[in-house]
Amino acid sequence: GQMTKIRNNMILTQIVVAISEALAIGVAAGIDGRLLLEMLSKGSADSFALRNHGMKAILPGVFPRQAFSTRYAMKDLDYALELAKDANIQANGATLARELLARADAAGFGDEYFPAVSKVISSQTGT
Repeated sequence: GQMTKIRNNMILTQIVVAISEALAIGVAAGIDGRLLLEMLSKGSADSFALRNHGMKAILPGVFPRQAFSTRYAMKDLDYALELAKDANIQANGATLARELLARADAAGFGDEYFPAVSKVISSQTGT
């Protein structure tokens, strides 16, 4: 069960990074963020992560400290990356997500709900 939880969180974190990037790029291009996420939810990008983490956390900028934090997400990614290393598999997506979470932690968002990683991603575009 624990192995599945770690893999689930590894996948979820990467999806949250993808949602954050898509939103930052769209907003920088002048697209309304809410409209963008609503349109994505009508196509193959639709997911639990998009509807919940994207629309309820990332878009409104709501990252409570009582939720699954950036630091906890980093811990799970550390476990996932250790298992990947043991299996001699490069987990490039998980490695990038871990690096972005570390940047979010260093920026002071470590105790916030892990979609706070979007703050680091959007700051790259100034949105």
